[in-house]
Amino acid sequence: MTAQAFWDRHAPKYAKKPIADVTAYEEKLECVTALLRSTDRVLEIGCGTGGTARKIAPVVAHVTATDLSAEMIRIARSRSGGDAAGTPEFLQAEAAQHIPSQPFDAICAFSLLHLVDDIPTVLDAAFHQMKPGGHFISKTVCLKDAPRWMRAMVRVLMAVRIAPNVIILSRAELTRHLIRAGFEIEQTRYFGKNRLSPFIVARKPA
Repeated sequence: MTAQAFWDRHAPKYAKKPIADVTAYEEKLECVTALLRSTDRVLEIGCGTGGTARKIAPVVAHVTATDLSAEMIRIARSRSGGDAAGTPEFLQAEAAQHIPSQPFDAICAFSLLHLVDDIPTVLDAAFHQMKPGGHFISKTVCLKDAPRWMRAMVRVLMAVRIAPNVIILSRAELTRHLIRAGFEIEQTRYFGKNRLSPFIVARKPA
């Protein structure tokens, strides 16, 4: 099963799933919006059903939000206000796909990088679609930092197609990927009790 087929199939269930830790999510959102300006053009890759994109859109000039899954994008559009001001533009696109409305002041990738086939290609695309001085803001599951039993369980779930294909990487490896793409790391932190999903703010040199 392709990644697109997996997420198309799981989109309705995903759309109904509540946020696991509302406080941690709101703290993350506060950190994201604090980095953004009212004149910014923002790209979110791997936007899912668009919940975060809709929260960011009112505080910036424009948000383009993309996802590999056509069904995720359909749901995202159905939950938005059409072409009203402050509404994200939702597009079906792969994570490394170049978007015509580039360059962007900031690019966000939340719960995405561990799911892509080629992290360096995605980061290179983000770097080249970003204005100098712009921010790449991400939150990524780093399963290599998890206990062995958890990694084993994820591999079983992947084998029976209950879980999507996941890249098993560490925070250190993710940081190296970002630096090799040309970014400078500005901050790394965690929200709530989750210590496997670092929130990393990286900057493209001006």
